[in-house]
Amino acid sequence: MIKKLTPLHKNELNTLIEQDLIHNLQFIEYYPFLDNHDPRFGFYGYFENQELVGALYFSPFNMGITVKDGFNPVPFKEKLSTLPSKFLYGKKNILQSVSPLPNRKDHPYSYGKLPIGKVADDVPQKVVQATQQDFLPLLEFYEGKNIQLEMEEILPHLIDRGLVFIVKDGQKVISSALAHSTTKDFCLIGAVYTDPDYQGQRLAYYSVLALTQHLHHQGITPYLFFEDHLPHLHRFYGKFGYEKEADYLMLHE
Repeated sequence: MIKKLTPLHKNELNTLIEQDLIHNLQFIEYYPFLDNHDPRFGFYGYFENQELVGALYFSPFNMGITVKDGFNPVPFKEKLSTLPSKFLYGKKNILQSVSPLPNRKDHPYSYGKLPIGKVADDVPQKVVQATQQDFLPLLEFYEGKNIQLEMEEILPHLIDRGLVFIVKDGQKVISSALAHSTTKDFCLIGAVYTDPDYQGQRLAYYSVLALTQHLHHQGITPYLFFEDHLPHLHRFYGKFGYEKEADYLMLHE
């Protein structure tokens, strides 16, 4: 049966997530919402013989699902069809098992890593770690963009952990890249964006470069996903030694 998860289920959820951790990293960013204090965020789990064999998380922007090897994810189809999250993404083989879903189309994505030791370039001094003074400028920078993170809720603690790198023009943020869903070994890179008025200056490259080097120095391997059919993204992340791990799907309108 499917039921709402609470902090009492965290150990069971951890066990399930760690069975395929590099493909479940996105769950980690939403762990603080296990307490269900904000109804827009949360987790559901499927129990079989009192064992947690599948779970999904949801938020205003994101939704994801993981299941134990050999478990058919079809029991989650109703929740995946009715929860209002804008984006549903994850491994292709899992999401194909629950497709089609109402009002969502399949968009192929590539998922992979930027291996430690593959990046050796100089970072310009204009790329800096964001501070809490940059929080409001960052919110303004990302407002209205197709960024798949709840910035207002999540950004402050990412800044505190030194996981946001930016370029500014005066007080205005003009380029940024960040890491989230961080463990001692892995994380996800996302929200890579440059103001269109500042294109052609390699600002996105330098932002990702600074972030990647920072992570690598801590022994953290970053993972990321991007639209598989866009050659310029393959070229961009290829500069960092991108290695594909799996085919993903992003399901949205």
